[in-house]
Amino acid sequence: MGNSYRKSDYGDIAIRTEQPFYFAGNIYLNICKTGQKGSVIEFSIVGKEKAEWDEGSGDEQITYRGKNKFYSQSIPIYTFQNQIPEIGQYVFPFQFQLHPQIPGSFEYKGLHESGFITYKVKAKFTSSDQNKPNIRNKQEFLVREPIKQLVIGQQQERMNNLYVCCCINKGTSRVKGACDKNHYLQGDTAKLTLEIDNSNCYLNIRYFDIELLKELILKANANSHKSIQTVLAQRIPGIQARSKQVGSESRIIEIKLMNQKRPQLVLTPTTNGKIVNQQYYLKITPKFQGCICCSAKPVIQFQIVMLYLIPSDYIQPLQQPSDWNPQTFEPVLIKFDQQHQMNIANNMQQNGPFQDKQ
Repeated sequence: MGNSYRKSDYGDIAIRTEQPFYFAGNIYLNICKTGQKGSVIEFSIVGKEKAEWDEGSGDEQITYRGKNKFYSQSIPIYTFQNQIPEIGQYVFPFQFQLHPQIPGSFEYKGLHESGFITYKVKAKFTSSDQNKPNIRNKQEFLVREPIKQLVIGQQQERMNNLYVCCCINKGTSRVKGACDKNHYLQGDTAKLTLEIDNSNCYLNIRYFDIELLKELILKANANSHKSIQTVLAQRIPGIQARSKQVGSESRIIEIKLMNQKRPQLVLTPTTNGKIVNQQYYLKITPKFQGCICCSAKPVIQFQIVMLYLIPSDYIQPLQQPSDWNPQTFEPVLIKFDQQHQMNIANNMQQNGPFQDKQ
């Protein structure tokens, strides 16, 4: 993540976080010419989300757009005693901690829909002379959404009565599933255990479909858009009627979590923004013999969290001048005011981001 900045004849400023997911870094100020009046080094952080999608086609097509700046605050971290700082080089180390309920960084752009959640830190040396511009710089940084629950296994069990042609009772079928974890990185292997009791059912299970589903919900004012994509699918053999595979005979299924059709693409992570919300599910669906369209099937579905995969080129070193010999100040611990975080805490819900609060 590089810096972008406004160049000044009197000097320049840079900001750089040292690590991607704990928040510490430095502000570098290089004053190369006298005459820049000012005294305050200011640190800012901004979090934004943006959603967009199309509905309809041709002349009937409508584009919906939503924006939300959910985090914004600026804090002075150093004040020079003199209005005109001396020519020289200065380093201001800083540390800060974000609110635990903020959504994770997110970037997705499809053919007819897109969603972004971005964070930036900014540094500014404020000019007290209206005829001279501020010296400023900014850096985008990534936020991995905090793990809000223990990393543990999951278990579900479903049993349903099955009817052929809506009225002929064919007995009950029970499926019990276990998933080894609830948090994964792309490329991890999810281990599923499947216990099948079809001994009280007169229908064969032809096969089981195992799918990794990605659900994206976007919002713009009162409008919302939901899309569900099958990221990968795997089919395993079923079981005969009046038989079972339980206990030591249970099925063990391993499924590598990645984009099946385009494995080179990085899976976008789980995120819980106000207008950009994405969730992942591992779904196990039995396919029974015959027409049972009026019956509920014993479907197992685990919600899992896909964590942000750190880009290999995330940390890019700054190019320092050949004569770089800065004066380094004491680290500053930045504490944000809780009132600047209310727009996050009041609006975020884990699985229903657009439900009205009671």
